Amino acid sequence: RALLVGAGGAGSAIALALLDAGVATLAIHDADNTRRDALIARLSARYPGRVAIGSSDPTGCTFIANATPAGMRDGDPLPLKVEPLQPTMFVGDVITVPEVTPLLAAARRAGCTTQTGVGMFNEVAKLVVAFYAER
Repeated sequence: RALLVGAGGAGSAIALALLDAGVATLAIHDADNTRRDALIARLSARYPGRVAIGSSDPTGCTFIANATPAGMRDGDPLPLKVEPLQPTMFVGDVITVPEVTPLLAAARRAGCTTQTGVGMFNEVAKLVVAFYAER
């Protein structure tokens, strides 16, 4: 079970990639309910029964991704509740600066495996290079 926080452009791409990769259930949380609901509707048409409304509580999830800008600036609120984080969870963040966001720092303190936005960016860059190398 995965939780995605953020239903904008990056979140939409992450959601599709997770579902394509076979995640059993994807819960999506966004402060903008209209944007969240639109993404859920688009994904549910392709993946019926596998996409649901999420919340800021990651309890029961094994994969958590933050695709919001929360954490880019000092004083930003955390994008989700960190108290329920467990060592069995993976937490990724799309933010590249700072590389270790307050969310990732909290996840590491909880013993979670993490992926920084820089790591995500580097993997996407490899795909782009490979795509253009084939042309």
